[in-house]
Amino acid sequence: MDDFDQRFEKTFSMVAFATNRHLVDHMRRLITLLDMDVESALLWGLVAHLSVAHAMHSGALPSDLLAPNGFMLGEARPVRLADLVQVSGLPKETVRRKLQRLRERGKLERNEDGRWVVLRTGVDETTYEFTRESVKRLLQTARVIESILQHARPD
Repeated sequence: MDDFDQRFEKTFSMVAFATNRHLVDHMRRLITLLDMDVESALLWGLVAHLSVAHAMHSGALPSDLLAPNGFMLGEARPVRLADLVQVSGLPKETVRRKLQRLRERGKLERNEDGRWVVLRTGVDETTYEFTRESVKRLLQTARVIESILQHARPD
């Protein structure tokens, strides 16, 4: 057992509490601030991630991938409904219905081939601020967990 595993084992309850507190708070904020159910947020995130995954290669620097406004350079690859169903594990009709609702809200667009892509205009000021605050909270949670692990004495 390596040092991390020993420290994790000794601090499991505290680390689990900090992690779960972060995740629950994030989901609560997502539901209330973005007015979005968890499944819709999952699908919106999956479309975003799957459409740019091809560009996210190991060792890539922000300057290699991002325009000055912080968005990806180049075109996103539209995502098939079948891929979203497979990756999400949600029923096809649920995925179809949630994607349509995201389209109506201006978050996604469906191209002529029936594939889905995130709209940059769907990242409004509220979404931008939500994400900014989420990153700050994630980093704070990571610092808390690192502190807990550092104070555990391995055998």
